[in-house]
Amino acid sequence: MNISRNRAAAFGAAALAVAAAAAAPAEAGFYQGRTVTVVVGFGAGGGADTFGRLLERHLGDFTPDNPSVIVQNMPGAGGYKAVNHVYNVAPQDGTVVLLTASAHATAPAMGKKQARWDMFKFQWLGNLSQESQSCVASDRSGIKSIKDAEKRQIIFGASGKSATSAIQPLLLKNLNGYKLKVIAGYRGVASQRLAMEKGEIDATCSFWASLALGPQRAEMESGKLVPIVQMGSKPHPAFRGAPVVYDLARNEDDRKVMRFIYGPSEISRPFTLGPKVPTEQVAIMRDAFWKAATSDQMKADAKKIGILLNPQRWNEVITDFKAALDVPQKIVDRAAWGIVDHEGKK
Repeated sequence: MNISRNRAAAFGAAALAVAAAAAAPAEAGFYQGRTVTVVVGFGAGGGADTFGRLLERHLGDFTPDNPSVIVQNMPGAGGYKAVNHVYNVAPQDGTVVLLTASAHATAPAMGKKQARWDMFKFQWLGNLSQESQSCVASDRSGIKSIKDAEKRQIIFGASGKSATSAIQPLLLKNLNGYKLKVIAGYRGVASQRLAMEKGEIDATCSFWASLALGPQRAEMESGKLVPIVQMGSKPHPAFRGAPVVYDLARNEDDRKVMRFIYGPSEISRPFTLGPKVPTEQVAIMRDAFWKAATSDQMKADAKKIGILLNPQRWNEVITDFKAALDVPQKIVDRAAWGIVDHEGKK
């Protein structure tokens, strides 16, 4: 029996009910004089922050009554702090929007106690980008491929033990027996990059194709950053021939585990409202999100800062999350074991 088939079916039915109830956006007035907060569970300057601020600059222009929009960075526990806040604490009135990460999709299914949310109850607005991730090493480390970890240790930095930047290398360590070490506690991408330059760590994961083609393009082209493995379903030219993670799987079950953990990252920048936001506000924000995401203004802005804009509607996000989480229990259990650092444990 698949772990989430029944819950996914319920999720789809609930989403359709919301859509039917809110077929036409409510009349303007609610957002008059209000401020919409986009909560980003990571520090300033990273990829998530970049997309959060991209939405900040345009969402208000397409929302009735043109409310002010701000970004609130809420780093902590690999983004869990922000997700728990929006799900359990923040006002459920349509004024708080959350940008989530791929690790947040699988955490509840794996029984993570800190994950006090249900992905099937969030009310999705849409996704700004569909892209691939990789792990990259510094040139000073001398590492050319993740396969180098068959013979030597590679030290990765991560923001927290539950962060995608930790989960990605830990799964390879446990499934493939690679010599990988993860040091958690860095506040964000910028601090990890500084640690790489100092030689404190060798590499970092959760590195997006949009970074490779945009803000970090010069460092990629100069060889200062070296892609060593990529997590997309197919090779991405931005990662210059680095091995695709699924080609490294030792058997079919391990490949399924990898897809469960790495697959949701291709729903790269999904935004959502809390679970109890009224249907009227959900409809307004879904309409505003899609108009902003497909606007000439946002397209021009994304091009200017060098990031990939490839949006999805809210119902497409739901469909993709359902597919990603619809796996047998034994795969979920092996995934839960695979993302834990067992070093020093009996």
